[in-house]
Amino acid sequence: MLTIALLGFLVIGCEPEEEPIEEEEVMEEQEPDGGEAGEENGFEEAKPQLEEQLRQEKEQELLMEHIDDLKEESDVEKYPEEIGEGEDDTVVARVDQQEIYLEQFRQEEEHQKQMMMQQGMDPESPEAEEMMEEMRPQILENLINNLILENRVEEEGITVSEEEVEEEFQMFAEQAGGEEALKQQMEEAGVTEDELREDIANQIEVETYMESFIEENVDEEKLEFSEEELRELYEEVQEQQQQMEMEIDEEN
Repeated sequence: MLTIALLGFLVIGCEPEEEPIEEEEVMEEQEPDGGEAGEENGFEEAKPQLEEQLRQEKEQELLMEHIDDLKEESDVEKYPEEIGEGEDDTVVARVDQQEIYLEQFRQEEEHQKQMMMQQGMDPESPEAEEMMEEMRPQILENLINNLILENRVEEEGITVSEEEVEEEFQMFAEQAGGEEALKQQMEEAGVTEDELREDIANQIEVETYMESFIEENVDEEKLEFSEEELRELYEEVQEQQQQMEMEIDEEN
């Protein structure tokens, strides 16, 4: 999965498969009418998106609790003091005697910097460096989570077909602008096609495990939300959107 991260694609952490709902999607539902009636109509029309967002959050919470339980069952050692100018083969964590190296940490750190650049932030700026410093403990935690999940996949005997890997590989190629463009990206990142395909297989296997866990363990009653919970989220989204609009106006 680190190969995929290095190429700037999806990294398996603990995110649900579906994309989070954007504030704009909810806000668009309340455009036509003004006043209280318009706001009420907007809320009613936005309910499906609000319910889906809360459902995703609950599933995410369940997965995090499961991973925490798995950590309790594992022998996890972390060496954050080793994150720095050491050699690539410096051990920064162990999970049941399986080692995580500084090279892996640096690859994920590079992925985070790429994401900053995509958001228009200079990764060398003091602000970005401060943000990265705050993110480093979570980067290490994500690497540990990934390894624990991969171990569970192996224990469960979950496998993926070549057809599934090929389909995902072609999707990456399309995102990159074609297979030649993808190969160029891989060359720049020092990644072989076999390494990428192996990471794709790992990614699909972990997703399959997480989806299976949710299906088997989710309590549907806990995924039914009250009117009050939906309204609270709706108002929160409205406030966030208004704040964004104010910041844009100030910049202009």
